[in-house]
Amino acid sequence: MTGLILKDFLILRKTLRSYLLILAIYVAVAFAGYWSSSFVGGFMMVMVALLPMNVFAYDKQARWDVYGLSLPVGRTKTVAARYLAVLIMFAASAVLTTVLGVAMSIAGRMEESLGEYMLSCAICVVVAMLVNAMMLPFLYKFGPERARMMFYGVLGLFVLAGALLLFPLGGLEWLKSLEIAEPTFAQAVLVPVAAALAGLALLAVSFLLSRHFYGSKDV
Repeated sequence: MTGLILKDFLILRKTLRSYLLILAIYVAVAFAGYWSSSFVGGFMMVMVALLPMNVFAYDKQARWDVYGLSLPVGRTKTVAARYLAVLIMFAASAVLTTVLGVAMSIAGRMEESLGEYMLSCAICVVVAMLVNAMMLPFLYKFGPERARMMFYGVLGLFVLAGALLLFPLGGLEWLKSLEIAEPTFAQAVLVPVAAALAGLALLAVSFLLSRHFYGSKDV
């Protein structure tokens, strides 16, 4: 199964290098004071959320499933390897996000407090994990092309539902009017931990669905 995880990272090596270059530019702009640090942290989570779709597209192009299922690994371990690769990407991006926040706080380049930065990044982690938890079963069931369209449709429904809920309250102006207190140290620590646990629970349910879809798939 380790080989399957390494295979995913080797497939993404060019994409990861491009993302790291873009990230370095964004970090430099954030240190210059033109962007907030939370924006850069959110960008990293968006990158991680989109990477699995690239892996599925490359696998289909190379007809990997035909070869991969001939290996003595089994479909459950094949799916588990993909999810572990996603978790490794999340862990690496979380570490980079934390290091970035601490570095900008020490350098005095952070507009918000470190606690607010960690909370905003924790929200990005949950959203990115939710995106992957929704997207991966679609990818196993329908393939990258159809799953991409279906996934965007689901996201559109979430945006529409959010707009319908906010409209009676006054929309975005109501959100801007809310006064959010600066988080305490305990909140800055506990909320990211709770967010990570919630994301892991979502991915666990997603894994069961993906295993079912891939197990019944004809290749």
